[in-house]
Amino acid sequence: MSAALHNIQRANLATTTVRVGMSYASLDLWYVDLDVRADARGSFRHWLSDDELGRAERFHSDLDRSRYVVGRIALRRVLADRLGCSPAAVRFSYGRNGKPMLEGARGHLEFNLAHCGGDAVIALTDCAAIGVDIELLQPVPDVESLARLVFSDVERRELELAPDPVSAFLNGWTRKEAYVKALGLGLTAPLTEIIVSLSERAALLSTGLPGQSASNWRLLNVPHPRAVVAVALGPHLESTGAT
Repeated sequence: MSAALHNIQRANLATTTVRVGMSYASLDLWYVDLDVRADARGSFRHWLSDDELGRAERFHSDLDRSRYVVGRIALRRVLADRLGCSPAAVRFSYGRNGKPMLEGARGHLEFNLAHCGGDAVIALTDCAAIGVDIELLQPVPDVESLARLVFSDVERRELELAPDPVSAFLNGWTRKEAYVKALGLGLTAPLTEIIVSLSERAALLSTGLPGQSASNWRLLNVPHPRAVVAVALGPHLESTGAT
């Protein structure tokens, strides 16, 4: 692996097999340190498309711009290794709400990228919708007010009883975000109608959407040294007729 990408590490749960409905999906995760040296970052900038470079220039903060570039470089390297092509040859298209996907749905490979501060996580799977979210373990001011904006009544009652409200909130928030990202809904998602567990055991209790069954989805929390990371895996795409 190239020097600038030594910071890409497989997570403790690097490659695992989980049951998703009546099918199986292989889940691969990479943790990425986004704060790399400028010279290392610049060595791989040519991998990025004009669109990605244009997006990078729209960041007002140099730090945010740098982290975006490193995240895209890492994503291209991971996808290229799986596809057997050069990182610069990876082509993306975008859904209605901006979710990135591989152009032409090559091999049904699905991926998602999430970042928070200087940490990012990349998740890959074959033939299943996937979403991932990461939030750093740190104090959350006014958890109750935030919960009123994004949690259902059921979740807020669970939050009130939680011995550690901040951890419970982060569990719930990352699980919702991972599920919403897997569906590619963005800001259109009815967050207060989607119900997840807030305890250590991750579960989707209600999809909040017509035509979606909670039993077809699997939520996972995976270990990270300084963050809460949640992954959502949907039904096998071949079983839904997706191409």
